[in-house]
Amino acid sequence: MFEILTGAFDTTGFPPRWKCGVWSDELGWLHILSDIAIWGAYTAIPCVLAFFILRRKDVPFPRILWLFVAFIFACGTTHLIDAIIFWQPVYRLAGLVKFATAIVSWGTVLALIQITPGVLHFPGMAKLNEQLAHEIAERKLAEEERERLLESERHARSEAEKANRMKDEFLSLVSHELRTPLNAMMGYAQLLLMNPRSPEEVTNAATVIERNGRAQVQIIEDLLDMSRVITGKMRLDVQSIDLCDSIRAAVSAVTPAAAAREIDLQVVLDPRAGQVLGDPSRLEQVFWNLLSNAIKFTPKHGKVQVSLERVNSHVEVRVSDTGQGIPADLLPFVFDRFRQGDTSTQRRHGGLGLGLSLVKHFVEMHGGAVVAKSAGPGQGSTFVVCLPVQIAVPDVTDGEGERIHPAVAGDGQLSISRLPISDLKVIIVDDEVDARALVERMLGQHGVDVYTAGSADEALALIARVKPDVIVSDVGMPGVDGYQFMRKVRSLSDEQGGRTPAVALTAFARSEDRTKALLAGYQAHLAKPVDANELAAVVATLAGRTGRP
Repeated sequence: MFEILTGAFDTTGFPPRWKCGVWSDELGWLHILSDIAIWGAYTAIPCVLAFFILRRKDVPFPRILWLFVAFIFACGTTHLIDAIIFWQPVYRLAGLVKFATAIVSWGTVLALIQITPGVLHFPGMAKLNEQLAHEIAERKLAEEERERLLESERHARSEAEKANRMKDEFLSLVSHELRTPLNAMMGYAQLLLMNPRSPEEVTNAATVIERNGRAQVQIIEDLLDMSRVITGKMRLDVQSIDLCDSIRAAVSAVTPAAAAREIDLQVVLDPRAGQVLGDPSRLEQVFWNLLSNAIKFTPKHGKVQVSLERVNSHVEVRVSDTGQGIPADLLPFVFDRFRQGDTSTQRRHGGLGLGLSLVKHFVEMHGGAVVAKSAGPGQGSTFVVCLPVQIAVPDVTDGEGERIHPAVAGDGQLSISRLPISDLKVIIVDDEVDARALVERMLGQHGVDVYTAGSADEALALIARVKPDVIVSDVGMPGVDGYQFMRKVRSLSDEQGGRTPAVALTAFARSEDRTKALLAGYQAHLAKPVDANELAAVVATLAGRTGRP
C-alpha cells in the first residue's frame, strides 16, 4: 500500500505543465484559477448536500444522494490536480483520481437507473399541492376537534362542579331536615324526664314526638323511594282503582294541616271520570305530595283546590292554590330532584326537593304526565296530572244484579283489642337495649309473654327452652347477624323450633333487604320505626290468630 501511494506521487519522466508547450502567463493562470474555482464549487456542493442528508433523517433515497456527494467531490478533485500539475507533474495521481471518479460516476448512473421507475411514480407538483392542501385541512380539523374536546371537557367540569355544589347543598339540607324533627323529639323527651308532668302535658309532648317522628320517617321514605327510582327497582302494585278514593285519602291526610293554616281546601270530583290502572298507594302519594306543597306554599286564609275530571281518553287531576307561585326561571326545573327555589338559611319552607321529582316519576310509571303552571310570584300555581283511563272496566254487581259502586275505604286501623294474642310466647332478638324494651312494651300491652335476647346465641338458647310461637328479630347485629341467625333456626328440627314463624324488624328498609330477609327464612319484613298496631297484626298473622272472633 505504501509503494502504491509513493508511486502515485512519483513525477519521474514528466515535466511540469509549464514546461509542456509555450504557455503564456495569462493562459496558464486562466487554467489554474478556473480549475481551482471549479474545485472549490465542487467541494462546497457535496458539503452542503452531506449536511442536508445528515440533518434530515427522513430524506428519500439517501444512498443515491451519498453517491452524488462522492461523485461531485471526485470531479472537483480532478480539477485541483490539474492546477497542481502546472508545478508538480503528478500525472500518476491524476490518473488514479480520474479512475476513482469514473467508478463513482458509473455507480451513480447504475443507482439512478434503479430508482428511476420509482421516481417516475412520484406525484407531480399539482398532486403534491393537493396533498398538502388536504393535509392542511386535516391539521385544521384536528385543531377544531381539539377545541371541541376542550370545550366539552370545560362543560363536563362545569357540570361536575355544579353537581358537586348541589350534592353539598343536598347533604346540608338532609342534615337540617333530619335534625329539625329530632330536635323536637329529644327536647320534649328531656322535658318529660326532668320533672313530673300533668297528663295533658304528657299527651301534648307525646303528640309532638310522634308527629316529628313521622316527619322524619317521611324524609327517609322519600330518600329510599328516590333510590329505588334511580336504580330502577321501583315496583308498582297495579290494579283497577277509582281515583276519587285515592284523592279523598290524600285530602283526609292533609286536612289537619290545611285547617291549622285556615286554608280553604276545596274538593271537586267527577264520580263518572272513570277508573284507571295503577298502584293506589303510589297515586295517593302523588296527590298527597301535591296537596302538601300547595298548603305549605299558600299563606293563611288562602285557597287550595283539587279537582278530577274526564278529558277524552284520560283523566285530569288539578291541584291549584293561591300561594306564592313559581318564578319563570324555576318553572322548567320544578320536577328536578334536589332542586329548590331557595336553599339559603333564610328559606321559609323546609323539604329536600324530592317530592315533586317523585311525583313525576310515579306519574310517568303509570303512563301519564304531569305539568306545572304559574303566572309568576304571588300568582299561585297549578299542577295537572294526566292519567290514561282504563279501557274496559267490568261491572261489579250484587246477587240481585244491582251495580256495586266503589266506596271509600275506612281508616284501615286494626283494633288491637280484637287480636287474640295474649297467650302467645314471642322472642325478641335485638342487640340494642332500647329497641328490645320498646318492642317488649308494644307486645306486652296485649298480654303477650315476651322473652328478650341481645344476641343470636342467647336467642337460640331461648328457643330451645321456651319453644316460642313467633320470633321478632333485628337484622343488623354484631357477630352473628339476623340473616345468619335465621338460617341457624331453620336448620333446627321441627321439635327444636326450626319451623317457628319469624318477622325481621330492621332499619334496612329497601326492597332488596326485604327479599334478602325472606330468602334467609323470615316470613315477614317490617321497617323501623314500626307502628305498634302493625307489629301486633303481623305477630297475630304469623301465629295464625287472624280471622278469629
